Amino acid sequence: MCDLLKTRINVLVCIVLLCVAFQAQSSGMSVAVELEGAPKGKAAVILSGLSIYRLKDSERLTQRQLQQLHKKAVDELSYMLKVYGFYQAKISSQLMQQNDQWRASYQIDLGQQVGLFKVHVTVQGEAETDNKFSALVSNFPLKEGGFFDHDSYESAKKKLLRLGVERGYFDAELKQHKVEIDMLTNTAVVTLFYDSGPRYKFASLDVPGTVISHKTLSKLIPFKAGEPYLAGKVLTLKNNLKNAAYFRGVEVDVLTDQRQNNEVKLRVSLSEELQYKYNVGLGFGTDSGARISLGWENKYFNSSGHRLSTTARLSQTGNTVTADYQIPLLSGLVSDIGFNSEFKTEDTDSTESSSFAIGSYYKANRWGWGETGSIKVLSESFDVSDDSSTSVLLIPSIGWTRTWADDSIYTKQGGKLSLSLSGASEALLSDVSFAQVVLRGKYIYSFNHSGRLITRANLGATEVSDFEKLPSSLRFFAGGDNSIRGFDFQSLGPLGDDGNVEGGRYLTTASVEYEHMFTDKWGAAVFSDVGNAYNSFNDPFEHSVGLGLRWRSPIGLIRFDVAKALSDSDNGIGFHLVIGPDL
Repeated sequence: MCDLLKTRINVLVCIVLLCVAFQAQSSGMSVAVELEGAPKGKAAVILSGLSIYRLKDSERLTQRQLQQLHKKAVDELSYMLKVYGFYQAKISSQLMQQNDQWRASYQIDLGQQVGLFKVHVTVQGEAETDNKFSALVSNFPLKEGGFFDHDSYESAKKKLLRLGVERGYFDAELKQHKVEIDMLTNTAVVTLFYDSGPRYKFASLDVPGTVISHKTLSKLIPFKAGEPYLAGKVLTLKNNLKNAAYFRGVEVDVLTDQRQNNEVKLRVSLSEELQYKYNVGLGFGTDSGARISLGWENKYFNSSGHRLSTTARLSQTGNTVTADYQIPLLSGLVSDIGFNSEFKTEDTDSTESSSFAIGSYYKANRWGWGETGSIKVLSESFDVSDDSSTSVLLIPSIGWTRTWADDSIYTKQGGKLSLSLSGASEALLSDVSFAQVVLRGKYIYSFNHSGRLITRANLGATEVSDFEKLPSSLRFFAGGDNSIRGFDFQSLGPLGDDGNVEGGRYLTTASVEYEHMFTDKWGAAVFSDVGNAYNSFNDPFEHSVGLGLRWRSPIGLIRFDVAKALSDSDNGIGFHLVIGPDL
């Protein structure tokens, strides 16, 4: 009995001593892993694939485990190098200890990368006569005479399979896919045998009933029943339904598991937008003062998808009321046509005017640009400087706009560019003849997470038969929040006989600004603006510099600027407040 008790005590003591020894051994261990000679750009990836590198900071790592991991690393390196096509790489390794510091180092002699001796790609089935597959095979990513690596091999296989799925070969199989490495010649032979089977066609599409008629929705379907399947057309269908603005939810599913008779069905799920939409907006700007906007829209004026909307914008410097009737065409180059009317009053330090306009327009997308063409009748009564008149004009116009941005509210990379052309002729129901071109641009570039360079420019030119009859809304003025800061809104331009600004035939303004955000919400800016509205190219430009405060508020970016006019010593310091998106 005593002998048994002594034995148990001895075993317990040994276990305790082993635990203490283990703790002592593992607590002070520090391991560094070094790798030399890895393929270009792959060192970090290869290191992360080594077990010894992943476990080097483990508190439970022992000397024995470290030695095992070091030995294992050679096999791991050999395997990973084969993935990159280096089958004859030589690896030397060394594990050294200096005090409590261990250093595991690995030197790689890559040797010659495996060459591609032959690439056999065979396509069988209906895809054999498909031009897209013929083009892929003739320009296959793996080239004889090049070098082999498994990443490129797997990518080439996926490209072949992906093309089949995109083009409706849902029964396709890669019946043979192998790589044969000849170690003596250090070359590879790749063999791929793709059996596509039949190409599926679109089945008849059943669109669920909505307030929009099937006749109208059918214009959004980019294919007909019996056409060969294309994944791109499924995406086009989904985008068409989303962009039609009738539905807040759109789902299009390809039912490949229900395919039969060489046809595949699509399931379309739609959730409608609310018929009526109401908008209320409040704002403030130093140019406009306090402002409010009210809007109403009927998204389903009828089963053809016509829309009716009205908007009222009221501010301290002017009021605008508009009505718009829009007819979506839903197919072809032109997306919409419409009819609109506008009543507008304006009362600034430079002008007083009231106008009414009625006309029609179309919208289209051309070469990635949004295009809008219109024709309207404008009747405007205006009082600017010593010009006081009422003019009626028939104005055709066309404009193009393009916007690109990572975020339209707070843009780090992006811009906006627009060009508009308009005119009128006394020979066509107008009191004055004119031709006008306006080019506007803005570009934003971020240097890093916190700094942005913001540039903008506006150019305009007008040829007119009688400037005194040209309505004030068609003249150019400069000065204000989005023009030349440091000067009041529309306070710059040629002067009339009474010494007041009367507007100009030409416009040039430009601005450069650097903004730096010190926190996620707060930042500052430094800027310089230059330009003027003028009648002669000899007229001088005005310029200003200033500082600004930026706050990314819950309602958008708020900009508070303090600017000093450098070209006019009599002009004091100007304060500017703007709330709204960058583009």
